Amino acid sequence: MVFDQTDLRELAAFGDEVGVLSLYTTMEPGTQAGRTRLRNEIAALRQELAAGPDQERARLVGLRLDLLEPRIDELLDPAGPGLGRALFAQVAGDEVRTAWLQLPVGGLATVREHAYLLPLVAAVQADRPAGIARVGRDGVRLFDSRYGLADELEPVMFQLATAGGSAQGSATLPSLSRRGIHPDRFDQRIEEHLAKYLREAAQHVAGQARRLGWETLLLVGDPRDTAVLGEALPAGPEIAHMDAVLDPALSPSEVLEFVRPAREEARARHDAALAVRARDLALSGGNGAVGLDDILSLLRQGRVEHLLLDEAGPRNTEPVGVTPEELEEEMIELTFEHGGEVTVLETGAAEELAEAGGVAAMLRW
Repeated sequence: MVFDQTDLRELAAFGDEVGVLSLYTTMEPGTQAGRTRLRNEIAALRQELAAGPDQERARLVGLRLDLLEPRIDELLDPAGPGLGRALFAQVAGDEVRTAWLQLPVGGLATVREHAYLLPLVAAVQADRPAGIARVGRDGVRLFDSRYGLADELEPVMFQLATAGGSAQGSATLPSLSRRGIHPDRFDQRIEEHLAKYLREAAQHVAGQARRLGWETLLLVGDPRDTAVLGEALPAGPEIAHMDAVLDPALSPSEVLEFVRPAREEARARHDAALAVRARDLALSGGNGAVGLDDILSLLRQGRVEHLLLDEAGPRNTEPVGVTPEELEEEMIELTFEHGGEVTVLETGAAEELAEAGGVAAMLRW
C-alpha cells in the first residue's frame, strides 16, 4: 500500500501475543546494499533470539520468518515500488501489513510487542503534506507533495491578452479584451486584471489546502504576483515564498526536487514555531508541558494532543536501563493510542527544547 499518515495510528495498535516482526529496508536504485543489509539484520535477529533465554519465542519467530520468505522477497524486489519499504507481521497470528514511500527508512529487523514505528515516523517528518503553487501570468499551477511523492492538481488558468492583442490558453476565469481600452492604458489594465485573477484564484487554492491538509504552502514565482495571491488567501497553512521561475515543462517529481531547499527552510521555521509555542504554553501555565517525566505521565493519562520530539531522541533516559530509542517508541505509541499527533523536530528547531530534554507537548486540557 502507498503510505498515508492515517496508517501510523492503525500500525500503532498492531500487536500480537508473541510479538510483531518489523522489517525496514531502503532500496536505492542501482545497488544491492538495501537487500544485503536487511538480510544481515534478519540473520542477526535470529542469532540474538537464539542466544536469549526465551527459546520458545525464538523458535516461533524463526518459523514465522521462514513462512514470510515470499513476502520478504517481494519487499526486496528491485522492481518493486518505493525507496523506503516496511513489513509488519504478527508472530502468532497471520496478519501482515506493508508500507512504502519515496523516502529512506534505513534497514532494520526487530520483534516487539507492537509494530516498531520510529523509523517510519522519523522518515515522514521530512516531507509532511504541503502544497506548491507555481504562480505565473498564465495561471496558478498546483502540486500536492507528501512523503516523497508529488501529484499535479487542477490548475487555475488565466486568459490575459498579449501585447499583440491575442489571448493565450484555455480560461477558467473571465478573459480580458482590448476592445474599448486606450492603448496607453492597456498594459496597466493587464496588471489590474492579473491581480484580480490572482485574488479570485485564492479561493480555489485555499479549498485544495483544506481538502489535502497542507501544513505549508509554497508560492513560487514573481514576488509581486505571489504577494497578491498570498495576501488573498484566508487563514490556513503557513505560507512561504520562493522567488524563482518554475519551468512549466517540469514534471511533478522535478518540481518537488526544485523547491526542496525552500521546503526544508519552511519546515524548519514551522517546527521552531511549534517548539516555542509548546514551551511558552508550559512556562505560562497553559496547555503545554516540557520535560520527560511530566510528559510520560500525561501521555499515560491520554492528555497529550501533540507530542514534539527531538530527532536525536530525548536527552534524559530515566528510568535506568531504558534507551532514548525505547522511550521515543513508547511515547509515539502512547500518543497514537490516544488519537494524538507526533512531530519529530529537525535539529535546529529542537534547540528550542534543549533545556527541556528534547521533548515537549501541547495538551488537551
